[in-house]
Amino acid sequence: MLISHENLHDLKNERGDVLPPLPVALRLVPILFYLSALGAVILVVITFLQIGHAAGQLENTRRETAEAKAQVAQTQASRTALEARTKHAVDLLQWVEGSVGLQSLTVEISRSMTAKSAINELSFSRDEKNNSQLQFALKLQTADPSQLETTIEAIRKSTFRPFSAKQSQEGNRISYEATLIREVPTFSEANPGK
Repeated sequence: MLISHENLHDLKNERGDVLPPLPVALRLVPILFYLSALGAVILVVITFLQIGHAAGQLENTRRETAEAKAQVAQTQASRTALEARTKHAVDLLQWVEGSVGLQSLTVEISRSMTAKSAINELSFSRDEKNNSQLQFALKLQTADPSQLETTIEAIRKSTFRPFSAKQSQEGNRISYEATLIREVPTFSEANPGK
């Protein structure tokens, strides 16, 4: 059943407007809605671009941080090596300064030897806890029984005094061990003219 267009028009009764037309400001509402929707889409696109850029910057920052940590580790290793070398140099300097007094002692012991005597072994050692004491060991090959007394007298002349001496003799071989302590000369001994 088809209804013609004319008949359909006849079924519709005429009505007056229920509401007056919209003011001009409210006619802009749909336009503003579509503009705000377009702005939101643009903001989402910009946000995703910024997230990608921030991820790249974060990766660069992590790489730079790793490089900086590696450089810090390398610098610390270099510093540790330098400190070890410095400590070794300081220890060597202290050893050299500490051995200056031993040089004169060694020379005095060498000069005290007669032609019939020989030094088989001569050793000095210091205790780390007590640096003022020097452990001394001497092994002689001699035919002269008074050679040891001559050597001990030479030690005393070089401002050292032996304590806790141990001596043993087997034929022509003499072993002597003692703790040597440096005697500090008094002012009158150090400056005899004053």
